[in-house]
Amino acid sequence: MTPNRFRALVPWVVAVVAVAAVFLWDVEFGVAAAFLAMAALLFRHHMWLAICTAAWGFVFLAVLTIPGPYDSPAGPAAVPVLGFYAACFLGAWYLGRRLAAARGRSKEPTPTAETVESTPTADTFVMPAVTTRPAAGRTGLESERAELRWPAESRLRVFVLFLLLLAVIGAALKFRGDVPPLFADNPDAAREAVRLRSNLITGLFSEFWGIGLAVSLLRALTGKAEGRWAYVVFVVIFAFGAALGASKNSVLLGIVPPLVAALSVRRSATISPKNRLRVSLVVLVIGAVAVGAAVFLGGQRTLAGTGQFEDQFRAQYGASPLYASVGSLDLSLSSSVETFGRLWEVREQHPPTWGRYTITFTGSVGDRLFGPADLYAITAGLSKPFYMNTATFVAIPLLDYGPIGAVIFLGLLGLSVGVIDRRLAAAWSPAHHLTRAFVIYFATFGVYELYPVVQPFWLALAPGLVALYLLSKPMRWIPEWMKR
Repeated sequence: MTPNRFRALVPWVVAVVAVAAVFLWDVEFGVAAAFLAMAALLFRHHMWLAICTAAWGFVFLAVLTIPGPYDSPAGPAAVPVLGFYAACFLGAWYLGRRLAAARGRSKEPTPTAETVESTPTADTFVMPAVTTRPAAGRTGLESERAELRWPAESRLRVFVLFLLLLAVIGAALKFRGDVPPLFADNPDAAREAVRLRSNLITGLFSEFWGIGLAVSLLRALTGKAEGRWAYVVFVVIFAFGAALGASKNSVLLGIVPPLVAALSVRRSATISPKNRLRVSLVVLVIGAVAVGAAVFLGGQRTLAGTGQFEDQFRAQYGASPLYASVGSLDLSLSSSVETFGRLWEVREQHPPTWGRYTITFTGSVGDRLFGPADLYAITAGLSKPFYMNTATFVAIPLLDYGPIGAVIFLGLLGLSVGVIDRRLAAAWSPAHHLTRAFVIYFATFGVYELYPVVQPFWLALAPGLVALYLLSKPMRWIPEWMKR
């Protein structure tokens, strides 16, 4: 064994010994320690896979360590079960990345003078035929990253303004002159009233706030300095619109994916290392502020709500914004595991439905064609009187395909995520990188639920990303003034 290989094995040996010791002390804490240790080992070469792994580790720690009004023995008991399912998904994600990388290498031609990547103009979209040798000073993950090529400014601004128009129309249809939940005295009651009168069309139109926010934020972070402040203004407008529904996820959905994309792309060679560091720090600060604000607002929303859970929340955390934020964070991390634990205890009462819950996003149309299926009715019944709806991304495949079928489902899902993660990482279209970032976001959001099959957000997202991709390609029908 060479010295380099020995040094590479040392962290793995230390991690195995440490995790084994924790397992011998307590199985549930051993599961959490295993996920956190694996995240640390993966971070250097598989950053987003490592972050998703760490998210599961912190969720398990929150379940095991932070007391809350919703806690029961079902939560800690479910940690080993969820750890197994999450490990199947994450392992398949890793395998998907390796398979995609191996296939890419097998198709890579021998570099010649004719296949060296050329620098495209703003009106061209030329996918390089071969990955060239990394630039000097760029190694590891940086050498795999692409440098984004945005469409012409006139085209991009027309596109963003069109998204804003669609979002405003969606808000008008959704709220119909009523006070948005963000400004209501009881945001939860206002959200429920809006939900009851909403339909698929108004829901899809309202999602354009998040799409516009994602495109504007990514352009502000990775595009040219010229015109950047215009997109900063767009970011503020779209973020305000996304927050009108008093939903943390609606805002995070438009902020987190572009941050993922911004951290995944290569900075232009014309930018100094000092400025590249500044951009990365700005991205991290924006992410931290967004998550912190979401946690704080979640705590304040619960304090302002009415009901038995809200009463217990106020009794435990008082009116302190700090304690309420801690309680909101614990609730966000642990409630889905707790609900899944209760679902796992009664799993035999729910025979497999063979895909019905997987198409929950079809709404009333699916109810008419395939019969009713309401996951939230099940989880709300299990979590009374607190009505916690989410039960991690394992709940739907468990109800649809049973315990063994859920393993197969999550394995195939992980393979798909891994292939998309690896294949799109080398693209330099903003649409490709946002697609990859949304996939990573939804994969990490699995600690709450299998969001894409519950909410039809992607039905609005997919056309928006296709349109952004087409804007990056030269087309004869585009007027000359929009090509500049």
